[in-house]
Formats: sequence, structure tokens, C-alpha cells
Amino acid sequence: MGPIRKCFNQSHIVPFQLVHNKTKSCDDELPHHLHEWHEIIMVHQGTCTFFIDDCFFELASGDIVIVPGNSIHCSLLDKGKTVTTSALYFCPSLLASMIGSESDSLHSLFTTAKTTKQYRYYMEREKQAFLAGLFDEIAKETAIADLYSGETVALLIRYAIVFVSRNCGTAQEKLSPLVPAWIKESLAYIDAHLHEELDLKMLAAHACVHPSYFSKKFKASIGLTYIEFLKSKRLVKAKDLLKTTDLSIQAIAEACGYHSMPHFYRTFRAATGTTPAAYRKNS
Repeated sequence: MGPIRKCFNQSHIVPFQLVHNKTKSCDDELPHHLHEWHEIIMVHQGTCTFFIDDCFFELASGDIVIVPGNSIHCSLLDKGKTVTTSALYFCPSLLASMIGSESDSLHSLFTTAKTTKQYRYYMEREKQAFLAGLFDEIAKETAIADLYSGETVALLIRYAIVFVSRNCGTAQEKLSPLVPAWIKESLAYIDAHLHEELDLKMLAAHACVHPSYFSKKFKASIGLTYIEFLKSKRLVKAKDLLKTTDLSIQAIAEACGYHSMPHFYRTFRAATGTTPAAYRKNS
């Protein structure tokens, strides 16, 4: 089974969801998943390993994680351990400029994370407390649900993005020691060669391990088989190119490793419920 597509309760007038100050164990965490909305995670207490795109790193108190929409990710916790976090999910449309300009300043936090693969940041304790206070205010306004709460929630979310952008520092890299180097190198290789034919024997040879060992260790480290991971990465790239480029659909299919247009259409529709052309139009 590939990554789960997380859905949100969109009953509120503002397209967002806040899961605030929640303690979770490995039984509470979703497996590998993705969603169209952006996400900001703030770690209050505890530690865990975090996987996003093709990166692993260790999270601890004070860390902030930027999750751009349409990114495969998950938290990996050992049995018996917990982590307390706050997670703010919201539709990217909330970041559109309010001053009539073409400014992309609010989006830059997420586009930079995606292009540089810098997803983990650190925030000082007093600043983290201020951000938690903003989340408290968002929760209060959601509960009020009067004539003004929608506008207030939207403004608070935008202010939270500005605050994070201004006050997050690049965290010292803390890579997970439990993931073999050849797994990380294989993930990077897959990401750089999505347009090519990638089979188990070739990937195992590139990693200098036996195919059966590659398959077993890949699943144990990532939580997905290499086929599930490859399919998901190709779909994510196709969606991104449909939204951000003017390339033809055939060129996008080929760039993502789909060498049959009928196969690309069937795969895309099965995963998204719509055609590539309709997805581009609605984006």
C-alpha cells in the first residue's frame, strides 16, 4: 500500500485545521501520507525521527518542521515513546497577497523548503511560546465562530507564517543514525532519475547490495516498498509540474518516468480522481 492521502474537515469557512499540543505515540501517527495543504509542525516535548521527501532527521523540543503541500512524510516513533507537537494545516490559497501585488513572500517559506530540502528549523523557547499563543488564539476564534472569526483566523494564520519566517533559524543537522547511508543515497538517486526506468536489480547494483536485501531493508527503513515509493514520487512530481509549469502533459509524463500516456492517465486518475488536464485547470 502506498502513502495515505490525508483528508481534512472543511466545515470551517477558512480552509485550515489545527491539532494543538497533542501527545502521540507510534500507534497514533499516520504512516507515510501526503496532502495538498501546507503544514507547520512545532515540537514541544519528546523526540522522533521524521521522514519527508527523501530526507531523514531527528526532531526534538524547539524544532519547527515546514511541510510543503504534496510532500510524502511521516513521524517514526519507537514503541513506548511519545512526542508532543502542534500541527497547523492550511490551504495554500490563504497565502495570496492581500495588497494587490505579485509578492510571493508568504509562499517563500514553503517553496524554499521544497527546493533546498531544508525542512527542519529551530525556534528559541520564548519565540516558540509566542507561536503557541498564536495557535491558542486560532483555536479560540474557531470556537467563537461569529461574523468575524473567519477573517480573524485567516489573519492569525498569515501572521503565524510571517512569525515563523522571521524567527526560525536553520537547525544543526541531526540525521537519523538508524538509516544506512546507502538507503539515503538510493533515495537521492531515485529522486534524480525519476524519468528513467528504475528496477530493483539496477537500484541494488547501484547500492552495491543484493536485490533481496535491498528490498527488505528499504521497506524496513522507509515503511514503503521501493515500488510504492517510486510510484508516489512520480505522482508527486507530475502534480508539481502540472501546477508550476506550462509543459505539455506528454512532456510531464515522460519527465516523471511514464512512458505510456494511457498508463499515466489511468494512474493519475486512480490517485487523484481527476485527469491531469483537469488537475492543472483547478490548480
